[in-house]
Amino acid sequence: MSNNSIKDYLGLENSRNKLHANLYTDLIQRALGPVDVLVGHHLCFEANHDISTENEIPSADTLLFDHDIMIKVFGGRAIEIMQRLAAEPAEQRDAILAAELNLRAAA
Repeated sequence: MSNNSIKDYLGLENSRNKLHANLYTDLIQRALGPVDVLVGHHLCFEANHDISTENEIPSADTLLFDHDIMIKVFGGRAIEIMQRLAAEPAEQRDAILAAELNLRAAA
């Protein structure tokens, strides 16, 4: 396999994080409350501008499949939603998550 046929995982992850930064920020804040969120290569947050609460989620998919966060946001539907997300390519998961968050907000 030549290098030209290798998927650029790092580039795709960085582009995905930039494109969907607001979505990830929304999910984190729904689960953890009013925390400051910074989305770069990783997703970082801290509560009340307090550096001692600084924390980092290594990737969007780590966030989407974190049981604590997803259960706080989606309750009893969290596992069903995570299973649905897992069945889709990474590039399509964010649209599904956005639709689920919009359904939750409308309820």
